[in-house]
Amino acid sequence: MKLSKTSGNKLQQLGETNRNYWPAIVSVLFLIGLWYFFTEYTNFINPLFLPSPIKVVVAVVALWGSGLGMDICATIARVMVAFTISIVIALPTALLMSESKFIRNLFAPYIDFIRYIPVPVLIPLTILFFGIGEEAKIVLLFVGTFFQVVLLFDGDLTKVPKDYFDLAYCLNFSTRQRLKMKLQAAIPEMYDNMRISLGLSWSYVVIVELVAAQTGIGHMIKEAQRFSLTANVYVGILLMGMIGFFSDYLFRKSYLKFFPYKK
Repeated sequence: MKLSKTSGNKLQQLGETNRNYWPAIVSVLFLIGLWYFFTEYTNFINPLFLPSPIKVVVAVVALWGSGLGMDICATIARVMVAFTISIVIALPTALLMSESKFIRNLFAPYIDFIRYIPVPVLIPLTILFFGIGEEAKIVLLFVGTFFQVVLLFDGDLTKVPKDYFDLAYCLNFSTRQRLKMKLQAAIPEMYDNMRISLGLSWSYVVIVELVAAQTGIGHMIKEAQRFSLTANVYVGILLMGMIGFFSDYLFRKSYLKFFPYKK
């Protein structure tokens, strides 16, 4: 039975995708093999500093029984809530800044000032104003993300080619139609910058979860450090990396689904 041209193209693309993943898979397996060899068959590394992968797997099983799933859900929820709020506020703010020099000159000094303040420095004030509940954690993640996102969005909006606006003028677009055109032209780059900004949220979440948290991967890492449970610390680090990698993968894959003309 002969395959159609479309089916053949899909199979070819699938084969190319699988070949592209092989170097990464082989390198990961190689590193795990080295890790296992050095921790199980040599005394080159003290187990206190680097436990074997078997001990890490055992730690995952033990932690899962004691609520690791809840910690993962709590951390993801905090990141996604703060990230969503940042995007929802950053989009209209960046649009206003790109439309009005007065708004840009008004907001830019505050944005530039706050985005250079390290998030840990704000922990005492955040506790003072918001307490030690979830609000404080969301606020800290928001501050760490929003002021970077709004500048990235503003840059994307100001880079829309002038030809687009000339065409809008010739077609006698209304203000609403012109803003819609501007957003549609910039949204692929803005979406890509959202992927980058999500990494910022993940980089701050461990710091945030040191603020009197009772759940979360950061809290789990802190408790493991207190009792010198190095395997548990590695579990937390690996989880952070895997969740971040998976979320970034979803962003990259959905990019071409939303913007197929960028392929």
